[in-house]
Amino acid sequence: MVDIGSLLEVTTLDVVLIAILLVLVYRWYKRQNEPEIARDIPKPVAPLKMTDMTVDELKKYNGEDDEHILLACDRIIFDVSRSTSFYGKGGAYEKLAGHDATRALSVMDANLVKEEWDDYAGLTDDQKDTSNEWRDSFLGKYPTVGRLVEKENLKKNYEDRVAGIRSLN
Repeated sequence: MVDIGSLLEVTTLDVVLIAILLVLVYRWYKRQNEPEIARDIPKPVAPLKMTDMTVDELKKYNGEDDEHILLACDRIIFDVSRSTSFYGKGGAYEKLAGHDATRALSVMDANLVKEEWDDYAGLTDDQKDTSNEWRDSFLGKYPTVGRLVEKENLKKNYEDRVAGIRSLN
């Protein structure tokens, strides 16, 4: 005859497994009753026509007066509007919006953006390599709007080309 007492004997392993099972069931139940996290999904902005800009023209694309957020890196202007959480108001890189970010990115200090033309004097070879890496990263990620030029007469005519993810030619 089977001894029922020996069948119902609980070992330490049984207690541990039951405890783990209870924790998993509790966490699953709790997760089912949590509200979904609202995520800020940036609204899409219309693509810009390609154009070269001076430093002063670039400044107005800081995300405040215009929905587009542009920045330049290594003289190439990128539309970073879809990354408002980084470059928009309150973002970690908001100081770069509307500026030539080359120097700031090359030394990893957002406070080093300049309000005037930057000839990149004083950057070491390692810092220039860092800015090139940032530029290459942006080229594969953000639409290219044009080039940052020192003077109006250096602007190139792109006709009606629209900014897109590609290299400038």
